[in-house]
Amino acid sequence: MEKDSTEIKGIRNKHYFFSQRFLFDFIQRHPDASLDMFCLEFWRDSMPEHLKELWDITFSKIQELDPSVEKIEVDKLPYTVRVIDEFQTIVVITLPVPQEMTESYYVGILFQKIDKNSEPNFRYFTLEFHNKRKSAICELSECKHTLWGFTKNLNEDEFIEEIKSIVSD
Repeated sequence: MEKDSTEIKGIRNKHYFFSQRFLFDFIQRHPDASLDMFCLEFWRDSMPEHLKELWDITFSKIQELDPSVEKIEVDKLPYTVRVIDEFQTIVVITLPVPQEMTESYYVGILFQKIDKNSEPNFRYFTLEFHNKRKSAICELSECKHTLWGFTKNLNEDEFIEEIKSIVSD
């Protein structure tokens, strides 16, 4: 019998599933509302707490299947919004410090609109832990996980620049 990827020794299920499944699914179901929640002043102060709620829901759902899952406590999940132009915005969410491969430092979401009235499309990137000196820049879509390459461990601004570089090609 093949092992499920979450049975690999060392992967903290909550960290992995939050960035690789739950948050991606939430954004995919609600791209326009998600962009508004990150960008509108009305939501701006409460959004880190809403992300924490999603983080906690992730734990509850995993715990239903695996009562021994490790709980990773967070007070909130900070994020940054970088407006590229009137049609492109990047949101970067900072996650708890990763410890194993497949865990992410950041999730970067590029929201793209065709015009001011259109619903945004999005591209979803992660900066994943590879080892103490190297990270993997990846992109998730509905059907695949793309490895864009390995890099030094990046700070948030460098990660944003890498996303801009990828999407401008």
